[in-house]
Amino acid sequence: MKIFRIVINKIKNLRMRQRMLLVYAVGCFLPLILVSIYMFNSERKSLANIQTENENRKLEERKELIESTMDHAIELSERIYFEPQSQKIGITGIGSDNDILVDYRGFDKLSEYIGGYYKNISSICIYVNKGTVDRVDNRYFRLITDTIREKNWYKKTIENDGLPSWSYLTNLGTGRRSIRLTKILYTKQRNMAGIISISIDPALTNDIVSELDGFAVMMLNGSEVVHSNFDITEEEAEYISEASEDKEFTFRGSKCYRAGVSINPRYSQDQYDIISIRSYDDIDDQVMGSARRMVLPMFIAMIVMAIAITILNSWFSRRIMALGKAMHNVTEKKYDDVKRTGIGDAKDEIWDLYNDMNKMVTDMQQLSDAAAAERLQKEQLYSREKEVEFKMLATQINPHFLYNTLENIRMLAAINKEKEIEDISVRLTRLLRSSLEVGNELKTLAWEMDKVDCYLGIQDYRFGDRITSAINFDKKAAENYLIMPFVVQPFVENAYVHAMEEMEEGGRIDITANISDAMYLVIEDNGHGMTEEELQSILTDMNDFENLDRTHIGVVNVNQRIKLRFGEDYGVRISSTYGHGTKVEIRMPLIEA
Repeated sequence: MKIFRIVINKIKNLRMRQRMLLVYAVGCFLPLILVSIYMFNSERKSLANIQTENENRKLEERKELIESTMDHAIELSERIYFEPQSQKIGITGIGSDNDILVDYRGFDKLSEYIGGYYKNISSICIYVNKGTVDRVDNRYFRLITDTIREKNWYKKTIENDGLPSWSYLTNLGTGRRSIRLTKILYTKQRNMAGIISISIDPALTNDIVSELDGFAVMMLNGSEVVHSNFDITEEEAEYISEASEDKEFTFRGSKCYRAGVSINPRYSQDQYDIISIRSYDDIDDQVMGSARRMVLPMFIAMIVMAIAITILNSWFSRRIMALGKAMHNVTEKKYDDVKRTGIGDAKDEIWDLYNDMNKMVTDMQQLSDAAAAERLQKEQLYSREKEVEFKMLATQINPHFLYNTLENIRMLAAINKEKEIEDISVRLTRLLRSSLEVGNELKTLAWEMDKVDCYLGIQDYRFGDRITSAINFDKKAAENYLIMPFVVQPFVENAYVHAMEEMEEGGRIDITANISDAMYLVIEDNGHGMTEEELQSILTDMNDFENLDRTHIGVVNVNQRIKLRFGEDYGVRISSTYGHGTKVEIRMPLIEA
């Protein structure tokens, strides 16, 4: 631990240039070495996997050919039967509904016929009991002797009771082994007439094993060697059979990998295994050859990298030192010397720091110049605030004075029995009181409709029968739902002022409140309406505060208030047809009181 702390302290006290060289060495050269070692090991495993995959692919191709030939042998064994009365061999027709019957003494003709349809089947032999045929005088028939009855393949065939049995046969003349199928031969009455033996061409399996690289062996049921391309002992065969395919194992002093396929004939519990064994020595030779070829390029790359790191480190150190000198000039307040540091023109992080420092120097210079002006600005600001406060006080109207004045007007009208003036004073007082007292809180629909009714009542005195109006809403339900206040009146006012003020007669305004999935307030008039250009201008201004048309401020205000409070799904929709009127629909969410 003490040595570790000493090393850490040494690293902490290194100069920037020395520390960068250390970082480059640890960050570049050490990973390069580790990666190279890892790549060599990975390449060894990768080559082994590729070799295994190639071997498995070759074996799978050969497996399909062997299985196809075995299926043909099984199919042939199921077609042949024996007629003891006529002493003829029969085979069900291939591609025909008729059976073929041949006297056993002419069986060679039938064999030629079979050879035309079943490739890779080298021989057929039928074993019969004595007396089953008159004489056995050709190579296609043999008597079942006591010696044959003691053979394992014969016993296994009898035990299978009509199912195929697989074994191998050794040709005494050539020494070559061939896979053979044995099966009980029945008459058409399902009586045992003998045993048929069908041998597969030994070249099919022997060539497959001999063509494989490395050690290759074909075994029956994991113990009996059928073919091999090397001299193999029983102990080696058992060891190879039990070895795991996905693990390394040692064979004849070398680490090897194993590839193999299993062949399971139909209707049989027998299993043939073709196993290929390759030594890792071949792969290691390839890896070492590849490594030797890579040493020179890697050595050149390391030299180039070292030169590049040295140049980069020197350049970076010079710029760091220039930045440090500039910062030192700032601390010494030598602002004019900051720009003469040799920082260079590379646009990187050091350049950004240098620019930020220059801006800081400029700000510091400007700050000293602005110190005197700041006091003057504060005094001017204070003076302006006082002036604004004075103007606000001067323009304020006491609401109570206004209410008292309207109340005096109402009392005088009542004394003089001026009912219309009295009613107007009451309605105006209610409107003014509501507009002055209301804040951001929501109001009931009934409250909103009451203020609209006050406004309509005042306008009725002005326009009389020229413009009529109606309010339609559920008064009971209106007490249970809240809406934003003063959203209807601006549109009613627009209808009077802009749509129907010049009408001599027949003007109509309808205000409707519908409560469904949302709150819908509809203001519809039959005024002169708007042109497409006028309507588009209003719709544009509804979402544009930068270029606000003062004639549309009420419409825009209502739309923006709703959207800001309830979201973009709510707001104002306007439709109009020139000469036929205008329809305004206000949509707000349902909010229970």
